[in-house]
Amino acid sequence: MSKRYGTLCSWGTANMLVAVALLVGGVLVVSPVEADNHERHILFNSDSGNAFAEFWSSAAHLGTMDAEAMKSIMETSVDELAAAGVDALATVVWARFLAMVPSKVMPDPFYWGQGYVTLSEAGYDPVDLMIDRCHQHDMEFIACFRMNDRHGGAVGRFISDHPEWQLKGVRGGPAVNYAYEPVRQEILAYIKELLSSYDVDGIELDYMRWCHMFEPGEGRQNAHLLTDFTRKTRQLLDAAAQRRGRERLVLGVRVPQTLQECDYLGFDVATWIKEGLVDYVVPSDFFYTDFNARTEDFVKLAEGTNCKIYPAIHPIICENFYAYGADGVEAYNYQYHWGRRIGRTTSWPTYMWPAALGYLGKLADPQDIAKHDRHYRFYRLWENGAPTGEAKDDRIVLDRTESAPQGSQRFRLAEDLSNPNLRATLQFKAVGLGEDEALEIQLNGTVVPDNYILRQFYSEGQNEWQGRPLDAFYEYTIDLDWGMLAPPIINGDNELTVRLLPAQGQSEGTATIDELEVYVYVKT
Repeated sequence: MSKRYGTLCSWGTANMLVAVALLVGGVLVVSPVEADNHERHILFNSDSGNAFAEFWSSAAHLGTMDAEAMKSIMETSVDELAAAGVDALATVVWARFLAMVPSKVMPDPFYWGQGYVTLSEAGYDPVDLMIDRCHQHDMEFIACFRMNDRHGGAVGRFISDHPEWQLKGVRGGPAVNYAYEPVRQEILAYIKELLSSYDVDGIELDYMRWCHMFEPGEGRQNAHLLTDFTRKTRQLLDAAAQRRGRERLVLGVRVPQTLQECDYLGFDVATWIKEGLVDYVVPSDFFYTDFNARTEDFVKLAEGTNCKIYPAIHPIICENFYAYGADGVEAYNYQYHWGRRIGRTTSWPTYMWPAALGYLGKLADPQDIAKHDRHYRFYRLWENGAPTGEAKDDRIVLDRTESAPQGSQRFRLAEDLSNPNLRATLQFKAVGLGEDEALEIQLNGTVVPDNYILRQFYSEGQNEWQGRPLDAFYEYTIDLDWGMLAPPIINGDNELTVRLLPAQGQSEGTATIDELEVYVYVKT
């Protein structure tokens, strides 16, 4: 078992490359992982149950599995993560003022299924089991805090007993308002307890569950409060490191993927980095991977510091983050790759678990990624606005009531298509386009000749198993290899402009350009 410090009272991916996950054998020495010397490329952020493919959330298993079987599943699952190339496991240990393990500060349990109950009753501590197994594989174990989770369900008594400290201007919940000192102090007290009781390698503050720490519109004026909270968290980590004879314990933060959103919500990331308070930053959307994310904005803030930037990858995965300076990536909600549970009563198909984990190892090496085909997706992220308050719907809408309906969409590629070993196509779906209507398509101001365009009609549209449901559409495919001419798109930010050409009998309504994609193929 890992050393305990004190005591607690009696807690789509089809576009990716597949690598086989092999279990690591042999005898390994248990030891903490030094944050300053630990090289990270792949971080795995997990709900405390989802790191184990929800094995013990399935009613089919609970009646037949004892504590030893569940312990074996937990340990083997960490083995699988290590074999897949994961360098750090960030597991949720706290949310909604509920602790995953028994706590004096947070006496209300954070329930994650019968598996944890069975383990605890048999004398096993789930957090200790994960820490020990991670350290056997030289993986960091990072305790993750969901800073204002509003999934619903049970909440700790601290929230229910203090309605005066709850957020009033957000939906879902309840959630707390970090403008109040007692809220921040209560969380700091639990962090201090956790660090005195468990040999964790650090803490990750997940501000993307669910974004608002203050009342909407009051983030900027209260940003200094979160910065003070971050300083005090750093102090607690430094004190714990000194007690253990370690150089440093890591502090990571998961924040919105644009500095504009961070500023609005009160996350002064620039100060956190400049003062050396945080060791890594995870720019992230609430739920989706965005290929247009400006990773370099965060990289620039971290220049000349030891802070690393690990953009988040979500269930739809392929990325160009490395090209803009990222040090690695953090997988979030990765369990969606086991399958979909919509309309099902059992756990996600666990047989998908090893194969899906195999994809992660490939993401650690940008040079290897460059050897294989790539697929970029520029979809709308949030049709009715993201939880952060940003719109995040970049679709082109052509309004026929306008005299010359047209629109543009930005998309970024980390590709040099002048390379003779690459071929590429661009694709989008035009929804609501009439049979007699036509589109003029421009790429970076250059009109695409008709002979490079293929147009196909799909009268049945697109159902939920094919992607987001769409009505009937025309699919446009554009060949981006123009022979002796310069490639029409560049390495960096590009612009697609679409103009609706007039047609008889079509004067009302709109047509929408949706699901812009670019496929890049490596010639062999």
